[in-house]
Amino acid sequence: MYKFYLIIVFLFYSFIVNAGPFSDFKAGAELSEELTSSPTERRNTPNSDSLEQALLVLDPQNSDMWDYLQISLLGENSKVSFVEDVKVIMQDHIEEPHEVPLIVKLPNRLHNFQKLILIIENNPIQQVIALTPFKPIEALGMNVRLEDDSPVRAAILDNYGVWNIGSKMVFVSSPGGCSSPSCDPTVEVCEQGVVGKIAVKQYEREGEAERIKLKITHPMETGFVMNVDGDLIPEYYVNRIHVDDINGPIADIATYAALSSDPVILLDLPEKGQSIRVHVKDSQGLEFFSYNNNSM
Repeated sequence: MYKFYLIIVFLFYSFIVNAGPFSDFKAGAELSEELTSSPTERRNTPNSDSLEQALLVLDPQNSDMWDYLQISLLGENSKVSFVEDVKVIMQDHIEEPHEVPLIVKLPNRLHNFQKLILIIENNPIQQVIALTPFKPIEALGMNVRLEDDSPVRAAILDNYGVWNIGSKMVFVSSPGGCSSPSCDPTVEVCEQGVVGKIAVKQYEREGEAERIKLKITHPMETGFVMNVDGDLIPEYYVNRIHVDDINGPIADIATYAALSSDPVILLDLPEKGQSIRVHVKDSQGLEFFSYNNNSM
């Protein structure tokens, strides 16, 4: 436990405010590597008091859910290490809990990982994705739902069989990202696009590296939202995304309804791919395909 505290204290001084290269993930969202938004005064810059509180909340021994989640998602005999170099990058103040952009940035030592699982502890749907890579991946981005204040944890399984856990405590100004409609028909026009439409774009990065960004038109119903008649809308979501190119598979991603409607997935790769292809399945058994059209 002492080691865990030392790691978190190191984070306080090493994190930066602006995530820079990820600023194109969602217009207007200032992503941050701070350990937490402010739990004492949510709209203020995090201070020493709020960071001390975050230490307590992020400590797995103080979590009501972590032991269960570790066993159910990572395995009963899983080896876990809470580390400082797996960075969960999000907004410090969550105003729109239906669509929260985040980035998981991996250190060099974990670019060839075995599996990545994203966990939002206090969501009704706690597992967001489980990604199995076939090529090195430097960072993964997505847009998620947040029901309420919660630790957000990225678990990366390394080649030694250890789950490396990076965490961030996030506070939500207006809870309800999983249980209320993502579009309020009383104040805006709610138009659902063609289900299964996939847009793919590739960006060149420094040193022949690449970013793949894909968007899937899909309602991603959680099963916790009521319609105007007071009936629950059945869950309906994308549950598998496969990405490859002419040289072979890049990643298999199991997905859950904790992703936002019309989910966006971002992959940073150390090498540029050719003719990116995406194959998507949803919970009703429908399948969708797309080739890179370089437009969003």
